[in-house]
Amino acid sequence: MYSIMKALVKGLCCKFIYRVKYIDIEKIDNNKKYIICPNHSNVLDPTFIFPIVDNLSIMAKSEIFKNKLLAKLFTYYRVFPVNRKIRDVKSTLHAIECLSLEENSKLLMFPEGGILKKKEDLRNKVKNGAVYISAETNVDILPVFITRRPHLFQRVYVVIGDAIKIPTEIKDDREKIREYSKKMINIIYDLEEKIPKK
Repeated sequence: MYSIMKALVKGLCCKFIYRVKYIDIEKIDNNKKYIICPNHSNVLDPTFIFPIVDNLSIMAKSEIFKNKLLAKLFTYYRVFPVNRKIRDVKSTLHAIECLSLEENSKLLMFPEGGILKKKEDLRNKVKNGAVYISAETNVDILPVFITRRPHLFQRVYVVIGDAIKIPTEIKDDREKIREYSKKMINIIYDLEEKIPKK
């Protein structure tokens, strides 16, 4: 069922609704663990990542779990909620647990904490959760840039960056975690430079 869903998402979202092209996809080693961190401007951004990686868990806003039927479907496909209005310790612990499920477990987190629509917010809004979890679990962050706010049936570029190693010793240092979080978001947006110019 999981492989069927991946094929369905790939065909519907990555080939029909949008025409997705991956750049440097070979940088994803599906034998390894990663915390995958893309920018976020489109509700369908997770569907561009889901078909290309194995054993993926996805952190998503708690609001989409209000419908019980959808909540069951999301849970089946390892999507779990995070309350963005508070410091959600339960969600953080669950994210850490997700990375221990398989030897090549992957976790998708949007470090901006939600969909960014305003251009002036770019590089300025980033939460610390991904860097903290990386330091806590010793799992590398894989930065990804996705074309911002594409129109339907438009080309979408998904650019994969080099894995970022976060030192485990900074996990209790808030200032260092913040510093690395800001570096991470800049690395993500710098990947846009790899997209071919029109």
